[in-house]
Amino acid sequence: MAPQDTVGLCLTCRWTRPSTTRRGSTFYRCGRAEEDARFTRYPPLPVRSCPGYEVTMLFVVLMNYTRPLPDVDAVRAEHVSHLERAAGRGIVVAWARRSPPVGGVLVATAPDRETLEQVLAEDPYVRAGVASPEVVAFQPANVRGPFAP
Repeated sequence: MAPQDTVGLCLTCRWTRPSTTRRGSTFYRCGRAEEDARFTRYPPLPVRSCPGYEVTMLFVVLMNYTRPLPDVDAVRAEHVSHLERAAGRGIVVAWARRSPPVGGVLVATAPDRETLEQVLAEDPYVRAGVASPEVVAFQPANVRGPFAP
C-alpha cells in the first residue's frame, strides 16, 4: 500500500511531525494537538478528514554533483536507501538522476523548509560532499494528479 493510503491526510498536512523509531516504525504526531485539545496527538491512521488540515509545502530539489561521477556512484546505494526511508515518511515523493548525469531531481513535501533541510543534511551524498542541494519551494495551489492534496 502507498503511504497516502495508510496514513491519509497526515501525510500532506503542514502540522504533522513524523517520527521514525530505530525499528523503522513511523508515527505521525499532530502539531495542532500541542495547543488545541480538539486534536489527538497521535491520531488513528488513516486520517480521512480533519478540521485542522492544512496542505504542506511542495519542494523541488536539484541535487548538483560536486565531484566526479565515480565518486558519486560510490555512495549511490546509501543515497537511494536514504531516499527510500524519506519516502516511507512521506517526505520524498519522487526522484531521478538528471540526464546528462550532472545531479538529481527530487520532489518533496514537508511541513516546512527546515524539516526538508534536515532530511537533506542527512543525505549520504551531502554528507560525503559529492552533491549539494538547491531547494525550490512552492505553494501547491495548482497541483494536479497524484500530488494533489
